[in-house]
Amino acid sequence: IHAGQIIVVPTALVGSAFALGDNYMITAGHVAARLTDENRTLVVGLYRPDTEFDVATVIEVEHLGCDLAILQIDLNPSHSADRFHRFGWSNAPLDPFTQVRSVGYAYGVHHVEDRRFTIVRGFQGHIVSRLTQFKPAGMSEPPFEAYELSFVAPRGLSGSPLTNVAGRVVIHGVVIGNSESRMLIFRDEELVQSDRTQIVERYEALTLGIAVPASEVYGQSSHLLGATVYDHLRQHGLLADDS
Repeated sequence: IHAGQIIVVPTALVGSAFALGDNYMITAGHVAARLTDENRTLVVGLYRPDTEFDVATVIEVEHLGCDLAILQIDLNPSHSADRFHRFGWSNAPLDPFTQVRSVGYAYGVHHVEDRRFTIVRGFQGHIVSRLTQFKPAGMSEPPFEAYELSFVAPRGLSGSPLTNVAGRVVIHGVVIGNSESRMLIFRDEELVQSDRTQIVERYEALTLGIAVPASEVYGQSSHLLGATVYDHLRQHGLLADDS
């Protein structure tokens, strides 16, 4: 997938992004927040697998709900169409065991001796469940629906597209991170002093990737787009369900 990488010049790469029509991209909200909070210059690398990537400056960032953000970037004639490819979207619900994949910049800076390379990594798995309520840690906004994924989303994959495996590539959501469920499997209480008790607990944890479904993305209203994401995609012929 011809996506975009979000980098902090010169070497730090913190997330992924992909095209949304016109000169807009979508990413995870916490990725954009990390950069804007640190008051750094935000640029996007427009990457094509057979060449080096171009760098486009981000003009404006808009934070949406569901841990999402819109990026308006400065495109110029050197940014050819194949460096800013736009895929269609579908909000058809995905059932458990449906095969999905994501491509992005997970730990995307690769070091060899004194050289640094940008690397794209692909992940494939299946839908584990569709949560009716999910809220990332520390987020003050209302909870939202989310897909649990059988693969963990490493650092840098946040903001990448969730797509189908078979047939024409269609976007079904945006990968935003991971969830963790814990279960207490052992607990022991021991008296170590006459007035002191030590409690030992052991947990098992299940970590799964998390993606925002297209149906949740569609409803986000954006002042940059001048419409909801759904209306913007429809205006640009990017609703795969309509084709």
